[in-house]
Amino acid sequence: MMKKLIIAHRGFHNSATENTIEAYQKAIEIGVDGIEFDVRKTKDDILISHHDEIIYNKYISNLTYEQINKIAADKGFTVPTVEEVLKITKGKVKLFVELKEEGYEDDIINLLLKYLNLEEFIVISFNVRSLKLIKSSYADVKTGLLLRTKKAKLLGFIIKIFSFLPSSIIFGVNPDILLPHVDGYSLELLKFAQREQKNIVLWTVNDEVMIGKFLKDNIVQGIITDSPDVAIFSTKLCQ
Repeated sequence: MMKKLIIAHRGFHNSATENTIEAYQKAIEIGVDGIEFDVRKTKDDILISHHDEIIYNKYISNLTYEQINKIAADKGFTVPTVEEVLKITKGKVKLFVELKEEGYEDDIINLLLKYLNLEEFIVISFNVRSLKLIKSSYADVKTGLLLRTKKAKLLGFIIKIFSFLPSSIIFGVNPDILLPHVDGYSLELLKFAQREQKNIVLWTVNDEVMIGKFLKDNIVQGIITDSPDVAIFSTKLCQ
């Protein structure tokens, strides 16, 4: 059985705020294989690690990095820059870098390549246009297409009928990996990915039973989870 990747969703945030240096350090400490984190851009063009487009009712895109961290400090945490994340994770885990917006594809790739080797990261997104742009300009950079539940189920149905079509037609892009939500799991989608020689990583797998199930699945390469400690324990039981 191939090594299954256990990827901490926004770090290990059981006792630290998600998408923070503390959450990433805790994930590394417990021995995860990878970390998924979100990228947004501030008003003053700083790439940061933050999921939502707002921070306490104010839009990230309308705030400078300094303003964002003044707001965060009042709540007891710090919003890190992507550069800070890369510095503390380099050589320790594989990074699944989620682009939340369009417009900074070149900026993020150049920053990633400044600190990491190609095999140390995958750029993922729901946004097909961002992934297309990255593949057209940086052919060697690995990309992954995120699929929400409804879209994953719809694509599973389309594949069942039109399985002869290539992934570039079905998905609108030719990603290296597919990342369907766990609730959109379908055998058709997984078998298609296997036929197209694309890895499957499921998100967000938090239920203990489901974690055990997918860690034993021969098609699934890995899981993104809010419970990486549970997944690591399950992996040990499977050995």
